[in-house]
Amino acid sequence: MWADDAFRQAVSSASPALGRQVDAILGGRSGRVRRVRRAALATARYAIRYARRSTPFGLFAGVALIEFGDRVEARFGEGHRVVARPDPVALDAAVSVWEADAERMAEVEVCVNNLARQRGGRVYVPAEGASEFSLALTPAVALVLDAARLPIRYADLADKVAAGFPEADERHRVGFLAQLLRARLLRSSLRAPATLVDPLVPLPPALRGAGKGAAPDVRLDAAVRLPKAVAVEAETAATVLTRLAMHPAGTVAWRRFAEQFADRYGEDAEVPLEEVTDPGKGLGFPDGFGQASSPPRPMTRRDRLLLELAGTAAVEGRRAVVLSGAVIEQLEAAGGRPSLTPPHLELCAQVQADSAHALDRGDFRLRVSTVSRAAGSMTGRFWHLFPRTGPRFADLPTVESGAQLAQLSFHAGRVPADLLTRAPQVLPRLVSVGEFRHRTKGVLFPADLAVGIRDGRLYLAEAATGTHLELVAPTAINFQWNNHTPPMARFLAEISRATTPQVTWFDWGAAWTLPFTPALHYRRSILVPARWKVRARDLPDRTATLDEWAGQLHAWMGRFRVPDRVLLAEDDQHLPLDLSQDMHLDLLRTHLAAGPTGVASLYDAPPPDADGWIGGRAHSLVLPLKARS
Repeated sequence: MWADDAFRQAVSSASPALGRQVDAILGGRSGRVRRVRRAALATARYAIRYARRSTPFGLFAGVALIEFGDRVEARFGEGHRVVARPDPVALDAAVSVWEADAERMAEVEVCVNNLARQRGGRVYVPAEGASEFSLALTPAVALVLDAARLPIRYADLADKVAAGFPEADERHRVGFLAQLLRARLLRSSLRAPATLVDPLVPLPPALRGAGKGAAPDVRLDAAVRLPKAVAVEAETAATVLTRLAMHPAGTVAWRRFAEQFADRYGEDAEVPLEEVTDPGKGLGFPDGFGQASSPPRPMTRRDRLLLELAGTAAVEGRRAVVLSGAVIEQLEAAGGRPSLTPPHLELCAQVQADSAHALDRGDFRLRVSTVSRAAGSMTGRFWHLFPRTGPRFADLPTVESGAQLAQLSFHAGRVPADLLTRAPQVLPRLVSVGEFRHRTKGVLFPADLAVGIRDGRLYLAEAATGTHLELVAPTAINFQWNNHTPPMARFLAEISRATTPQVTWFDWGAAWTLPFTPALHYRRSILVPARWKVRARDLPDRTATLDEWAGQLHAWMGRFRVPDRVLLAEDDQHLPLDLSQDMHLDLLRTHLAAGPTGVASLYDAPPPDADGWIGGRAHSLVLPLKARS
């Protein structure tokens, strides 16, 4: 594989350390067996991704616009365009070094992070993930909080600190301001807000070389046209998934928060956002914010119906269940019929057809991968590659008639994910959270917002005018996993849709704990593929040979009717495996041994000819959809 120039370049771009290690191994400069094995397995995973996975990632896969028409077209040229941006980790390190140098910072503007909160004589500021910095609210910190409420030159702020505390020497004053920048209580103009797609823009020339070109996106030279029947099928699948949503009226946490808000403030009050979300003065955030797990929930009628459906399929040896209208009605009634419809969302799916001719005549399957919380969630990260696409999202419908759309702009909670929240501004109004940004027309901050409730539905409003706002967050970051999102940003992104159906991939509820769940088909859609769970404890331990381990795995596969071709789920990414091949068996065994739970989820893979209509290329379609009524 390493002799393939394109593959070597893609891997070395994604993981420079692995690229150097493989070069060293092949050059005879690194012979430790365990190190060689780890490098070989990592390269194998990349090789599978390179050939068979479509998720855009560096040079491994690219993006293109599609259209719908009368005839299928799938044409690919050689003029692909690579747009490279700096590596977020390298850039953050370089900026942090610069921010610690008072002389370099003299003309740089700084301001107080609007995510900072005061409680019990201390100031708390979000840090990496779910952690936070805590600083004593000393007189010096209080001075800075007042002086830097609006952007101010670093040198001017330093002068104010010197005037307020003349007894402190310059070295301590410089160290004090450097500490506030390091703790994120102060944000500097060197850190570009998320609506600047290229974070190098505000940097001085001496800093612009940091990590330059290390994070590429690829715009494909491609023309892809699909029959309108695919769009109709996508609409149907999204409608059915909405009807089958586990939380048709919002999650338990948001419903409880709405009840607490109504009990405390009443239906006629509009309360400042910062007061509501302050755990001391108000309610704080809904349960589960800032945490990676959800509290246990009671068994529901929907759970019992799905357990029965999955158990019956397993006993009868069926890998798939075709949903009838009656079953959908039954499940919808069990879950509760929604009173509201989500105004828009995005559906991610693959079209399975063995040829363009088959697709033209309607012989295809639409395999749903996931559904995003709102239009722009998955596509927003690529608006910079298609400048005319983003503005089309300005006319999205809203949950509440007459509400105004605004764009949410925030930094990811973890530095490596910085580019995942960067998207150009496409809406006239903007809500900025945790960023350095000047107060200009159309820009709102958390202090400008209020929360109210009407007819049991929470809403967000501009405090000064009473205008109701609904925010669009153009990022695919999962708000519940990995703590990549500041709780305030998640709160603002979710509140307006908190009582609408929470449409995601199909949620099996309590049946998820079963060792097998069947595929669910409706019309030409695969709403969810068949899934099996394999546990490390049911297989030989690490002392067994690969042949011994594979023998027991294949015995398990025979009992559970597991096919050779599967997708290994790693969070929301799927790695195609062929369990008739030793290398793929080794990858599964390593995954089981390394995982914290010792459990691997395997999904039924698409047929080998599923991508025939597009020349065998792995692909995913992301289709923004809005409600008709």
